[in-house]
Amino acid sequence: MSVRIRELATGVASCVLLVPAGCRKTPTAVVDPEAGGEAVANNSTADADCDRAPAAPARPRPGTSGDQEPPVVLGARFVERDRVQLTFSEALAPTAQVNPRQFRLSMAYSTTDYGAGYASGYYYDLSGGDNYEPPMVVTSLVGYDDRPEVLALQLSRPIPAELCNDLNERRSDMASSDPESRARVGVFLHYTSRGSVGVRDLVDNPMADMGGEWALHYGARHKTLYGSEPIMRLDLLVELSCPSSF
Repeated sequence: MSVRIRELATGVASCVLLVPAGCRKTPTAVVDPEAGGEAVANNSTADADCDRAPAAPARPRPGTSGDQEPPVVLGARFVERDRVQLTFSEALAPTAQVNPRQFRLSMAYSTTDYGAGYASGYYYDLSGGDNYEPPMVVTSLVGYDDRPEVLALQLSRPIPAELCNDLNERRSDMASSDPESRARVGVFLHYTSRGSVGVRDLVDNPMADMGGEWALHYGARHKTLYGSEPIMRLDLLVELSCPSSF
């Protein structure tokens, strides 16, 4: 046997010792071409019966024993000018004891000037800043027997067409803004867990806050923030498009 083949055989034999004892092996011959095709060592490979690491335990299904994941809003949309429909990640417990005012909508605008290192943000009530107009609030929550993961928010009045027109104008202005700045504007959903038992899933996991301060202080018509980025995390809120009826 040549020295080269002998070294190869020794190395293969060493590797065989590293194969876990619980695996069945399929031998593969190593042939010495200088010995007329005589097999000089066996290289073993593990087959499908080799022991595998145990799989991670499966996450409990929503609403079953052991589930610790809170319900999350996956989407929100206007189904009427005065009604918003929310779709959650799982079925909800009955909401008869939930205070509707724990939900609130805002027209929010944020801007960041990277050159100056400055940021600002604004929340407005959907009724606008006119104190003679009543604020827009959620007056009731409506569930669906055949779709327990869906919840509707009934508003005190229809969303004004002027607000949606203003949003469209602001977006047009943003498209031609300074490249060193970033701005975002839209209608957003807010929720605070304070005020009642709150929204929960079938195994009592509570829904987490989303921009809860604006929902908590529903009497405020507007709120302004100044400072450094991130002054407002609108990316953590659920955004809604204006009703298609406009």
